[in-house]
Amino acid sequence: MKKFISAIALSAVILSVLSLSACGDEQNSEASVEESIPVSSVVSENVQESSQETSQKSQSPKTAISSSQIAQIKSYISSYQKMPEFNSKAGNIDARSIAQNKTVTLICDNANLSYTKLVVEQFKVASEAVKFAKTIVAKTDGTDDSINKALNNAVNDKSDIIILFGNINKDKFSTNIEYAQANGIEVVSAGCITAGQNDHFADYTMPVDYNIMGRTLADWAITKTDGKLYALAINCTDSVQSNTIATGFKNEFDKYIGDVTGRCHGINISYAEAEKNLSDSIEKAVKEDKNINYIIVFDENMINETVVTLEQLGLKIPVISTGGSDDAFASTQKGSVEMLVAQSYEWTAYGIVDYALRILGNADIPKEQYVPFRVLTSDIIKDEIANFGGISGNFNRIAFGSYFEYGYDYLWQL
Repeated sequence: MKKFISAIALSAVILSVLSLSACGDEQNSEASVEESIPVSSVVSENVQESSQETSQKSQSPKTAISSSQIAQIKSYISSYQKMPEFNSKAGNIDARSIAQNKTVTLICDNANLSYTKLVVEQFKVASEAVKFAKTIVAKTDGTDDSINKALNNAVNDKSDIIILFGNINKDKFSTNIEYAQANGIEVVSAGCITAGQNDHFADYTMPVDYNIMGRTLADWAITKTDGKLYALAINCTDSVQSNTIATGFKNEFDKYIGDVTGRCHGINISYAEAEKNLSDSIEKAVKEDKNINYIIVFDENMINETVVTLEQLGLKIPVISTGGSDDAFASTQKGSVEMLVAQSYEWTAYGIVDYALRILGNADIPKEQYVPFRVLTSDIIKDEIANFGGISGNFNRIAFGSYFEYGYDYLWQL
């Protein structure tokens, strides 16, 4: 087993608060759900930061962004508007030889969430393709009890590997995780922490660069406002991935905007409080700062409330977001979301299976597991639907194609 970081060492590297340096200083306990967190900061809890990342943190600019810099950023964005190609740098493995006689257990934070359901469905498809002896998907519902039960069941089922997918706070389940590890089970964290960081208590953390999503959101808004960006950033405090995306956004905002030609307000809110308080928080923020010209959502579960709130207020502030569900795609297709940094649930699921196989087969593990993102707009979606034969029912195939399946077939020697 390869345990990357202990709970004791964790305390030295937890990044508890990531304040957006260009934001206002006003305190707003109503808009910010968690006590002592100002609306002017984007908060990241239990996110580990590498020393390399710390040393490379962006400093606020001394001058406004130049036209040449905007042109470079536009070129970067355009590279993510194209259909991704399969580009894994990992070596070939004999997948079926590795998978035979092996039991894999997938434990999600909440198996009832729309995006998670899609990932689970494709995880089963990929697992069947490589012929795992047994594939178990835990029926979690977001409660601690359901995750604890799933971890214990994985031991009873004599699993060879456990994948913890999504926003599972490993601190809460350290005893159960260590119990599984003591029984010879490899524990993998997937779907939350960016490449270069390690999720404590897990033996392995699947490296995907989620910072790119935050960077791309910032870049889009920067170019659309010619560097005069007055943003409202909405961060889900429950979500490690949302916090990671917020980090990427913050670094890019600080690099090009800072407090020179713009400002960023932050709303930090949990899933439980969003339904009750997010609308009021947005309304208060946009009334207090009439200059807000973009709203950036780091968690797709908050898209709908954001869009509805703006409609009720009669405001046409563009909304951009990340997302991987059919609902997020539909919101972008009809223009409610101006731009979506989309992630493929199929590609994500296949990437998880590939990562598990490499661990079980003692094969080389890539520094970054290739799970591509794509910039989508209503116009891009319209073009891709036309390329897809005019059928609009399968978001993932429309946006990401099916070529990656052939890529994995080749990698897995199927």
